[in-house]
Amino acid sequence: MDAVVTAVELPPRRTARPTRTGRRQIVAVSTYPLHLRQSGGQLRGWHLASALALDGNADVTVVSLTTNPDKAGTHELGQSCREICIALPASHELNESRLRLLAGTVSITDIAAGLLWQGVPEFVSAVSESLDTAAAVVLVQPYLVDAIEHLAEGIPMICDEHNDELELKQSMIVPNTAGLWLLDHVDRLERTAIEHSRLITATTEADLESLGLRYRLPAATAVVPNGVDTSEIEFVIGGDRSRRQLALREELGLEHGRPTALFVGSGHRPNIDAGRELIEVARLVPEVDFLLAGRHTQTLEGTHLPRNVRLLGLVSDDLLDLLLAGCDIALNPMSAGSGSNLKLLAYLAAGIPILSTAVGARGIDAEAAGVILVENEDLPEGIRSMLGTSTREMTIAGRRYAEENCDWRAIGRRFAHLAAQHITS
Repeated sequence: MDAVVTAVELPPRRTARPTRTGRRQIVAVSTYPLHLRQSGGQLRGWHLASALALDGNADVTVVSLTTNPDKAGTHELGQSCREICIALPASHELNESRLRLLAGTVSITDIAAGLLWQGVPEFVSAVSESLDTAAAVVLVQPYLVDAIEHLAEGIPMICDEHNDELELKQSMIVPNTAGLWLLDHVDRLERTAIEHSRLITATTEADLESLGLRYRLPAATAVVPNGVDTSEIEFVIGGDRSRRQLALREELGLEHGRPTALFVGSGHRPNIDAGRELIEVARLVPEVDFLLAGRHTQTLEGTHLPRNVRLLGLVSDDLLDLLLAGCDIALNPMSAGSGSNLKLLAYLAAGIPILSTAVGARGIDAEAAGVILVENEDLPEGIRSMLGTSTREMTIAGRRYAEENCDWRAIGRRFAHLAAQHITS
C-alpha cells in the first residue's frame, strides 16, 4: 500500500502568492461534488460556500472530485460561486482499487483522494490556478490538506469538520493490518488539517470535544451546526397531510389504510446499518409499510425483505417532497456516526413526527424539537405508540425549532462572518 502511494509523482512545491487587490478570492476543495446537493455533506458544503460568496463578499471557487464523468465540468453554485468538478482518471481509480483490495468493501474514495491527489493532473492544475489569487482555502473535508500545503504553502486555511473523520472511519473500517494503515493516514490528514488551520468548525460541541482530546486545536473553534432551508420544505400537517398520504399511496402503489414510516439515508455505513435495523423492525411491525430512500438502499438490495419494506433508492426531488409530506412518521435509528443529522432537520421542517435514537438526534435539543427518543430494541413499541398518539403539538414544535435554530441562511451568515474574521486575522 505504501508503494502504491509513493509511486505517484508529486508536482513541484509552491508557496502562497500575494493576493490581488479588490474582491476577496476564496478556494474550497472537496473530495466529492457539491452541485448535486443530494447528501448531507453536499448540502452543507454548498450552503457554506454560497454564504461565503453572498455574505462574505467573496468570489468562491470550489474544486471538487467525482467518480462519475457525467458530473464533471464547471457549475454555477450561486452568485459569485462556481464549482470546477474534476473526474478521477482511470489511473487513479486503479490505484484506489489496489488499496481497497486489502481494505475490504468499505468505500475509501475520500482517503484515496487525500493520498493520491498528485496523480490527478486536472485537479492539480485547477487548484494551482485558483490558488494563485486566493486569500484563503476552505477544506470541505480534511483529506485534501496535503494538496493545499504542497501547492500553496502558508495560505490561511479553514477546516470544516462535517464529521469527526477518524471516529467515523473507525466505525467503518476493519482494524486489520491494511485497515490500521488507512486509519493512520486518516489520523495524520485530520491532524494536519486541524493543527495547521486558523479556524476549525464542527457541527456539534461533542465533535469539538472529541477532536480536542486527540489534536492540538487552534485558538479559534466554533460550532457551525447543520441546517435546513425551511423556505424550500413545506410544513404539512392535519388535513393537508392526509391528502398527501393518499397521493403517496397512489404514487407507490401502496395499500390504502396502512400507515407509513420513512427513513432517508446516504450510502455511509451508519445509514446502511440503520437500514438493516429497520428491515428487522419491519418484521415485528407488519401492519406498517417501511419506506427506505437514499443511496444506502443500494447496499440492501438482494436482502430478503419482508413484504412491508420498500427500497426506493435515490429518489427525485418531487418524490422526496411527497415522502416528507405524506408519510405518517419518520425514523432515525442511528447507532453510530459523527456530526449532526441533516435528514432529521428535514423531517422537523416538514412536520413529520420523529422517532429517533439519541445518536440520531445528536446536535439538537430533542425535547425542544419534539423528537421522541428510544433505544433500537424499543422501536417496534415506539412506532405503535406514536401512531396511536396525537402528534400535532410535537410537529409544530419541530418546525418552530428548525426555523429558529437550523435555517441555513442564518448559519451561513455566521460561518461567513467567522471566515472573514480569521482569514484577515
